[in-house]
Amino acid sequence: MDERSDRDLVTASCGGDRTAYAGLVRRHYDHVFVVCLGVLGSVHDAEDVAQDAMIKGFEQIRQLRDGAQFTGWIVAIARNLSVNQLRRRKVADKTLRGERPTEHMAVESGREDLERVVARLPRDLRAPLVMYYFDGQDVKTVARRLDLSPSGVYLKLRT
Repeated sequence: MDERSDRDLVTASCGGDRTAYAGLVRRHYDHVFVVCLGVLGSVHDAEDVAQDAMIKGFEQIRQLRDGAQFTGWIVAIARNLSVNQLRRRKVADKTLRGERPTEHMAVESGREDLERVVARLPRDLRAPLVMYYFDGQDVKTVARRLDLSPSGVYLKLRT
């Protein structure tokens, strides 16, 4: 892993060093993903939006005035994209109202029901649950990514 500071990596990225930005992605992707998951409540949507946030960050890296603020900046991009995704989802839901349900829509509805239930969980419980049960990550990986102890992850999974 690149040991340079975020400020140094941002400066190098602005100078055209793509490997520097790749280092920023490796360093901050998990945090961005968890923020997206917290807003969206769907692993699939969170993965898509987290990737979009990282791409948008790459495209707009020169607009960041202080490289030391990269974490807050990229998280703000991710949060805004997540909120926009929720808005698009609401518009799509309104469009679907009034249509006759089909078998495909019934399956989608069941998945959406599960996503709604997961989305209602408190954020501190949602991320470990999704990462462990839906992503199939082991407890040690979940603990490392969320900066928790393994016993803390087990506790959240049992709650």
